[in-house]
Amino acid sequence: MKKYLVVLLLFISTISAFAADIDIVPKLSICLPGTFRSDYEVDIAVNVGAEGRYALSDKFAVAAGFDYLINRNISMGVKASREKWGEDQHYTNSKFTMVPLYVGIIWFPFGNIGEYKPYLRIDGGYNVYFSISNGSGTKPGYYVAGGFGFELYEKYVFELYAARYEGTDNDDDVSYKNILFKIGYKFIV
Repeated sequence: MKKYLVVLLLFISTISAFAADIDIVPKLSICLPGTFRSDYEVDIAVNVGAEGRYALSDKFAVAAGFDYLINRNISMGVKASREKWGEDQHYTNSKFTMVPLYVGIIWFPFGNIGEYKPYLRIDGGYNVYFSISNGSGTKPGYYVAGGFGFELYEKYVFELYAARYEGTDNDDDVSYKNILFKIGYKFIV
């Protein structure tokens, strides 16, 4: 229940940005198979999130938002099954959830030209929530991501990202790395 309240509060605070000159972009992400702790594999999954964007100039904008990483399934990876078969299968068939808050810088190298605006971006933030089944002493950690995307007709947003999420479980540092596609719709205020 606590995780749903956190997501609801973040969503409400993002929507309250309508009072400022900020564009709101709700997003849906498709995550390709990733790695957990470098030796476990994570199945294809979905994220939902939202961000607010503020244009500093024709070439730069800043963004702030959140993603809700819906339950991800962890399975024994090929590397782990080859090297450590039977030794460490603690996370096999586990599920985890994360909620990172982030800020980002968006660079439009060609400025505000036409109906198609490509850009590069880098994000950094913190996972405010991290939960894993069979977890003990679980703590969230930092989040970094980068990628490229484009705006189409000043409304549609398409992005390709690489992201790394950190946390701690059982006094061990754990990381989740993935590549994801994001699509969104920009509400212009």
